[in-house]
Amino acid sequence: MVSWNQVNGEMQQRRTADNKMDTDGYRREKYSELQQYTERPLIVYATDFLNRAKVQACKGDVQIDLNDKDGFNEVIRNVESKTVDILLHSPGGLPEATDSLVEIVRSKFRHIRFIIPSVAKSAATMFALSGNKLLMERNAELGPIDPQFNFVKSDGSSTYAPAQAIIDQFEKAQEIVQEDRNKLIAWMPILQQYGPALYQQCKDAIELSKRYVEEWTKKWMFRKRKNKDSLSKELVDYLGDHNLFKSHSARIGVKELRAKRVRVDIINKDEQLYDRVMRVYYSIVVTFQTTGAYKIFENSQGDALIRLVKTIPMQVLPVQPPRRPQQGAQS
Repeated sequence: MVSWNQVNGEMQQRRTADNKMDTDGYRREKYSELQQYTERPLIVYATDFLNRAKVQACKGDVQIDLNDKDGFNEVIRNVESKTVDILLHSPGGLPEATDSLVEIVRSKFRHIRFIIPSVAKSAATMFALSGNKLLMERNAELGPIDPQFNFVKSDGSSTYAPAQAIIDQFEKAQEIVQEDRNKLIAWMPILQQYGPALYQQCKDAIELSKRYVEEWTKKWMFRKRKNKDSLSKELVDYLGDHNLFKSHSARIGVKELRAKRVRVDIINKDEQLYDRVMRVYYSIVVTFQTTGAYKIFENSQGDALIRLVKTIPMQVLPVQPPRRPQQGAQS
């Protein structure tokens, strides 16, 4: 079975005319090999969100946002087929921007399979569920779709809080204060940091995320099911239940998705498909590790938009010979 180490070794051996590592050439070769096997064009959307240094260097631009429309427009414009595979590796991002991406790909393609070799969380889970089918590595994972709100602390740092947790805190405060008005003083500093409109904003955000996925799954994933309305409703209630998962980073794997009737195939069961998908994925990972690339939009026909940060070259300092200790000196 193919491994990261094997792909990394092959990529290290691939060199351009100026003796640089040919990450682009190798990666695109693997895209072509996957397309030849599936007989479907491949689109790649991947971000280097697991690399903290890269995330900091690109100022957090690893999430789905409206700037991603340019990337998707670039890589779909020359694809003539009405069927396509989209390899997805993303932490998620803005649900509204995800809706825009769904509109872009769905206005172009009739049948979409999303390939998840490792991780697609939050709004990336939402994006994947706009497909007709999922292809996942056995241990790959999606995640809950409950919205998160970003708060800037007094020291300038930021933190995320689940919308449902904020709602629960508001309602808990209301319950406590109704029982004992004297406890309002203790709750005021907590509630004041949220602002008066946040409670309703949280409810609206939860409803919007669920509405998107419910509409998309009824339209595509569950389109041929007689009970598509109830299946879609059950799925979004499950994925959007923060109090069930307790964490926005919770793992939702193949077993859990199939229990909700999501159409998922495990790529490991087809050795040739698995080998080709994972070679594509590992080539992307190695590209992230060895270049300034942090967000890749690409297809198997050679079209690409790649966002990069400047890399700091490693400085090789001269080695000083050890000094001979003087007689009687203490170490």
